[in-house]
Amino acid sequence: MIFPLPKEFDENEIFIIISTVVTWILMFVIRRRLSYVTIVIIWTFNIFLALSADITISVKPYDYYYTIDHKTHELFDVLLHFVTYPTLPYFVVTFYQKNKPKGIKCLFYIIFWAGIAIILEWIAFKFHVFTYTGWKLYLSYITYLVVLAANIGLANFTEREHPYK
Repeated sequence: MIFPLPKEFDENEIFIIISTVVTWILMFVIRRRLSYVTIVIIWTFNIFLALSADITISVKPYDYYYTIDHKTHELFDVLLHFVTYPTLPYFVVTFYQKNKPKGIKCLFYIIFWAGIAIILEWIAFKFHVFTYTGWKLYLSYITYLVVLAANIGLANFTEREHPYK
């Protein structure tokens, strides 16, 4: 199935391109601290989560939001799901592996990164990457807390089995 190009190339596509390029540059500039196995697992896990959300809560009967310009998918939705979304959890896990905060510090670490994620989502919302039709930003914050904690747990498990060398 080939996804169509956008009908109008506007601010949301430009935002996705710029944010993707910036995050990918940062990924290659920042020292890698994860094994390739961990990177692939974290990346795949987050693609799965993003697609699962879009095929459950962004369609009828819920219809809480849609991405880009309309409710049907286009090429930039694919870019967003497969290339852009997974970069934030990649950074969260990478910096976690560097500092390895424990206990309350880990909780604050997750709260901090969920805050970063909300700021980024709010900016994306302003550029019309998301259109909320029932979704609220605080729901995203709660979701990010769970998702980022799950990413850290998954990365810890994977790194024990396949440590970075």
